[in-house]
Amino acid sequence: MINKIKFSEILETWKTVFSKKRHLILVAVIAVGFYLFNVFLFSFKTLIAIYPLFGISKTLQFFAISALGFKSVIMAHSYIGLIITSILLGILGSLVIYKLRMGLQTAKTASGLLGWMGAVFALIAPGCAACGIGLVSLLGISGAFISFLPYEGLELTLLSIFILIIATLSLSRNMYQCSRSTLR
Repeated sequence: MINKIKFSEILETWKTVFSKKRHLILVAVIAVGFYLFNVFLFSFKTLIAIYPLFGISKTLQFFAISALGFKSVIMAHSYIGLIITSILLGILGSLVIYKLRMGLQTAKTASGLLGWMGAVFALIAPGCAACGIGLVSLLGISGAFISFLPYEGLELTLLSIFILIIATLSLSRNMYQCSRSTLR
């Protein structure tokens, strides 16, 4: 699958898709949304505790401050992994929506499956389970889960990044193989 990919074709596909502002905006919205979702998961208990005392305005203000200062709360590799994963999810989401809007059909569903797998891994532990971000911590299994991983969840982050890259390249290649008239 990977060895057949011609990067010039993928770049041409990306140029076609991302030359439209709405798809660049979509990348940003998905990436920021995923980032904020992880900040929300990380600070969920604090937000719940603050709300009855200070109301919605101060709770939202705390959330905004938490989002802006998130990199100082988690480990550096977790933050970098979260940013990379957010951007890759944004790109993949924008490509999927572009493909759906254009009505492009694909014979292979591997890119869709890989995309879902990458997104699931990214949601489970986008940075590290020990930091308390991702669904692993929300489910309360981060402590037990982390004891089996020698690199504090970095393995899952790298796996999700790898899967998202493969899914993005595969989807881009599949769109290029369609007729050029449907891509425009």
